[in-house]
Amino acid sequence: MKNGVPSLNDVAEQAGVSKSTVSRILNNRLGNGFSVRPEVRLRVIKVAKEINYRPNLIAKSLTMRSTQMIHILGGNHALSDLGNIYQTVVNNITQVVDSIAKGYDVTVDMSRHTADSSEMPAWKIDGAIILAACTPATMSEIVQMGIPYVVVNGACPDDGFSVVPDDIGGTRIALDYFRQLGHTKIAYSGPLPLYLAGHSSLQDRHDTYLSEMEYFHLEPIFGSHDTLDSAENYLKEIVLEKGATAILAYGHMGALNLLQAAHSLGIAVPEKLSVICFCDEYANQVMSPGLTFIDLGSEKMGKVAAELLLDQIQHPGQVKPHRIHLKEKLVVRNTTAPPFNQ
Repeated sequence: MKNGVPSLNDVAEQAGVSKSTVSRILNNRLGNGFSVRPEVRLRVIKVAKEINYRPNLIAKSLTMRSTQMIHILGGNHALSDLGNIYQTVVNNITQVVDSIAKGYDVTVDMSRHTADSSEMPAWKIDGAIILAACTPATMSEIVQMGIPYVVVNGACPDDGFSVVPDDIGGTRIALDYFRQLGHTKIAYSGPLPLYLAGHSSLQDRHDTYLSEMEYFHLEPIFGSHDTLDSAENYLKEIVLEKGATAILAYGHMGALNLLQAAHSLGIAVPEKLSVICFCDEYANQVMSPGLTFIDLGSEKMGKVAAELLLDQIQHPGQVKPHRIHLKEKLVVRNTTAPPFNQ
């Protein structure tokens, strides 16, 4: 037993059979003219368990047509922030895989990769799910090798597969709700054009806010907080100076900062200021007061992505490229009300 790590050869010696027999038994590759007596099969399995033998994943994948492994890319950038949508996405991916494709393993890459490197694992995989984005080298490798994949909440090649929330529609829903309540002085709290780089939601929410305000002949309201300064300075500027009665926040962490700042400044929410943010339903459950939010549908994103990937794996070459847009919805809680001057 080399370096204390049991090998295929150790199992073969202790079970009194050849290495190829052990390999076929443990990989369940009997048939096609190869068979073993039941007692031999049980003996091999017993020995493997007794000495805690684990197959070499990379070597095993080189000899198998299907590895029954799904790899999730982008964990480092997508899962690093607590309470973001991707934790719910991953949980629902694994639930669907466990229920539909029993025997499959799901791995998540949490490594940091340089922009010009490949994020693909050393072993073969049956499919990949990409959280938001991967490096160009990774996408080229996936496409070239014909590996089934789905991008979740991010861009994909024109003939690729993706599941994304409709941020443009969600922004319109939020602004329409503010207008129904009677708000006309509506501010936006999120990255300004100077800082827009990376994820499409940054541009989509900002630009849709501007276009909707213009369409309804309302004046856009921005403040210093949009350039990552303090939330208190932002509220002083847009509420106390510019008279905003409602804020659409890019994300729930920014919205929480605004609520804390409002409390410090004595600005009552929702009596004097209404707030809506984009959020994940499960992250919002632990917040107090409960934020009114645009639900990004992370649970459905994970389930739809997993189903789309498994469909590709189980029906190779038969699934046409899909770019699925999931509708966002408004969930009304405790941070919105008609403007205080009505």
